[in-house]
Amino acid sequence: MKVEVPILVHAFETDFGGVVSNTRFLEWFERGRYALLHEAGLPVEETWSTEGVMAIVRRVEVDYLLFARHEDRLVLTTQAGQWKGASATVEHEIVRPKDGAVIARATQTIAFLNRAWKPTRVPKSYREKLGT
Repeated sequence: MKVEVPILVHAFETDFGGVVSNTRFLEWFERGRYALLHEAGLPVEETWSTEGVMAIVRRVEVDYLLFARHEDRLVLTTQAGQWKGASATVEHEIVRPKDGAVIARATQTIAFLNRAWKPTRVPKSYREKLGT
C-alpha cells in the first residue's frame, strides 16, 4: 500500500534564507505514516483500544538530497516496507513535481508495544491491511 501527501512549504517551515529546516522533514514523514495507517484502516487510537498495540517510531534514517524552499509544492510518498517479528519499516520519498527532483528519502523503523509497554509481534491486522 502506498499513499501520497501533498505539501506546500510555508514560511514558518524555513530559515531566513527561505530554505526548509531539516526538522520539518521529520514532521512530514510522520504525516505520511499517519496517512498510511488511516488509509489502511489502522488509526493509532483505534488500534490501541481494540488490539492493545501501539506502533511507535524507534529510528529514522534520512537522506537529505536537495533543499526545498518557501512555497515549493512537494509530494510525499509513503509505503509499508519490511516486516519482521516486533518491528517494521516505513519508506518515504519527497519529490518536487515541477522538476521531478527527489528532495529526500527516509526509512522509519517502527516498533510495536503492548499495553504493558513491552515489545510485541507485528499484529496480523497490520500485515493484512498494509499488504505485507
